[in-house]
Amino acid sequence: MSKFNFITLESFDEALRMDKNNRIRPQSIDSDINETQPTQSTRLRVCIRSKLTWLIFTIVIIAIITIPTAIILTKKENVVETNLTTIMMTTGEGSTTLMLTTTESSSTTTAKPGSTATKNSSTTTTTTTAAEPDSTTEEAGSSCNSSWNTTGITLLSSSTELSCTRLFVDSNDTLYGVDKDRHYVWKLSKNAESAEIVAGVYNSEGDDSVKLQYPEDVHVDRYGTIYVLDTNNQRVQKFINGTTHGITIAGVGETESDEYSLKELCYPRGFAFDPTYTFMYIADRCVDRVLRFLTNSTSGTDGVLVAGTEEPDNTNEALNGPWSVWYSSWKYNGLFIVNNDGHSVIRWTPGATSGTFVAGLPGISCSNSTCLFEPTDVKTDANLNMYVLDQGNHRVQMFRDNSNVGVTVIGNGVAGNSSMQLDSPRGMAFDSKMNMYVCDTGNGRVQKFLKL
Repeated sequence: MSKFNFITLESFDEALRMDKNNRIRPQSIDSDINETQPTQSTRLRVCIRSKLTWLIFTIVIIAIITIPTAIILTKKENVVETNLTTIMMTTGEGSTTLMLTTTESSSTTTAKPGSTATKNSSTTTTTTTAAEPDSTTEEAGSSCNSSWNTTGITLLSSSTELSCTRLFVDSNDTLYGVDKDRHYVWKLSKNAESAEIVAGVYNSEGDDSVKLQYPEDVHVDRYGTIYVLDTNNQRVQKFINGTTHGITIAGVGETESDEYSLKELCYPRGFAFDPTYTFMYIADRCVDRVLRFLTNSTSGTDGVLVAGTEEPDNTNEALNGPWSVWYSSWKYNGLFIVNNDGHSVIRWTPGATSGTFVAGLPGISCSNSTCLFEPTDVKTDANLNMYVLDQGNHRVQMFRDNSNVGVTVIGNGVAGNSSMQLDSPRGMAFDSKMNMYVCDTGNGRVQKFLKL
């Protein structure tokens, strides 16, 4: 710090003296007369002394405040906190966008879980990535809780045994089901007590535009158009909202050939659709493949081979008795395919030459937590949990993402007809509240299990 030359009080006292009347007189004045009032130069020195005193005092005070503050700020470490908040936003046709928001702040911030609000100003960088655009019914809900009331409620049953093979729930929580042996599709509206026929003719099989023959699966789009997998007629029928006459959009019916072309189907067991209902994926069981068709195609149109080699095998390059297929775009943007004969579930990107086994031991049937026995259906939810209908073990298994160890959520592994048991279940679906519906095929009933 630079030094200052100060004019002290003592130096002024030496220059001034007081008379007996307490009047200030100059110590040495080149004047012939003694004045009784301060001279002009004396007044100037007094003024300078006063101003310098206040200036010194001000500088000292500023130094006392600023110097310690500067030292503290120099030594203080900058704290950068990064908050990662996942926000799910629903847009358009049930599509979703995943926004990852990273917040950087110059000091520690405090935010509530799930919030990006901070106490201090911050710089925010937002990265938006496309997430999986499935509708509420196509990609089961988003609750993290994975528990259901294990005591089922019987919604439908029949004295002649309901032959339920597959279920579907639309965006209005209307339940649709297939009665394979009675050759029709039924609809049970929310809170309704009885079902109504919406496709096919009860207990009457046929291959015309009105009838079905041992159908296996059903889907309904947002316009109310019903798609039916007419298995023994080797075709897919499309019933535009309210009509009873179906239009064939895949398959050519029965053929005599032992070799199946891409336009033919061979006892297909399950099908799935992309979120926009542009493409349809069919599990063509006896040819061990999955074919893709446009939903506006017509009979005789070639499908596209998207999975399998058309030869049964338990490797990850082939399929073995594909029974059901599920389209998920939440993370993997691909198909989950049930290998009924291979006792496994494989995840497959359409058009890839191989898949990834995600449940079961390929080619091995057993009943422990890593095994499946002739599985028949698969679904995934928004939390990437996978649900497998383990038909031969009479249970529903849940597999968390990247885990091959299943947890039994419905059934006890033993066939039975109590409200807590299943017998050879074939199909399942979830409504908007994640209540589970199961085709309890061996017991001829449809069971509902409430989400806890």
